[in-house]
Amino acid sequence: MHPGPRESTIRLRDGRTMAYAEYGDPDGVVVLGCHGSPSSRLERHVEDVEDYRRWGVRLVVPDRPGFGRSDPHPGRRVADWPGDVEQLLDSLGVDRFRTLSLSGGAAYALACAHALGDRVEVVGILGGAPPPDVPWPWPRWIPSRVRAGLHRPAQLASVLRPAFAPLALRPELIPRYLQLRLNPADRRVIGRPAVRRILATTFAEGMRQGPAALAEDRALLFRPWGFPLSEVRQRVHIWHGTQDWQVPVVLGQVLSTMLPKCSAHWPPGEGHFLVFDHAREIYRTLLD
Repeated sequence: MHPGPRESTIRLRDGRTMAYAEYGDPDGVVVLGCHGSPSSRLERHVEDVEDYRRWGVRLVVPDRPGFGRSDPHPGRRVADWPGDVEQLLDSLGVDRFRTLSLSGGAAYALACAHALGDRVEVVGILGGAPPPDVPWPWPRWIPSRVRAGLHRPAQLASVLRPAFAPLALRPELIPRYLQLRLNPADRRVIGRPAVRRILATTFAEGMRQGPAALAEDRALLFRPWGFPLSEVRQRVHIWHGTQDWQVPVVLGQVLSTMLPKCSAHWPPGEGHFLVFDHAREIYRTLLD
C-alpha cells in the first residue's frame, strides 16, 4: 500500500480556507502542482508516489477555489491565484519553487510565473492551451452562446453549469468516459488500473462541492487571463502529445509561440495523459 499525501489547510487573509496536499521528500525541491479542471489537490503524475521521494521532489498541490476542500472565491480571476499561492508557500517557509500544470492548470502556473517573478524558477505545462487573446480554432460543436460569453465569465459559467452537472453526480466515472473518447495512447494509459484510480480519485474530490467551480474555471480560461504572456520571463517547458484529442496540439503550438523563453516537446503519437509515461524525464527537466 503506497502512502497517501500529507494533507492540511490554511486560512487565507480574506478568511477563505485553502486545502492542499504534499507528496515526496519534505526537504526536496518544491514543485507547485497546478491541477487540471476538474481535479484537485490529489492530482499527481506518477503511479508510485515513492518516485517523488526518490527524485528529491516535494510536490505541493493546492485545491483552487471551489474545488476539493477549498472555499469558493466569488468573482475570482485567473490573476488572483498567485496571491493565494504566495500565502500558502509563505506559510510553508518556501521561497523559490518550480511549477507544473496539467491541462486547465496552465493559466494558473503562468499567472504565478508572471506575478511572483524570481520565486518561480521554471514552468512546466502538460497539454495546455493559450488564452483567447488570439483567434482560437473553435470546433464547430461549441455553441455560439458559449463563444458570445467569453468576456462575461459569470454569464458563461451559468451556461456551462448545467452542462457539467451530470459529471458531479458520478465524477469517479470520468476516466471511463475519457477512455472511450480519447486516442489510443490515452486509452492505453487510462486502462492501467493505478492510473484510472488516481484520476477517479482526484476528479471525484475536485467535484466534491458540485459543478459550480468547474463551470467557473472553464469560463475564466475562455477569457483573457489578465496578464500578457510576453512578460513571462522564466523558461517554460511545454509537453504536448501530437495525438492529444482533449486539447489539440495546435493549441499547444500557439501557446508556445506566445512565450519568450519556451522549450517545446511534442511527443509523437502521445495523448493528453502522456505524463504517466514520461514523468521521470519531465521532472528531471524541471529540476535541472
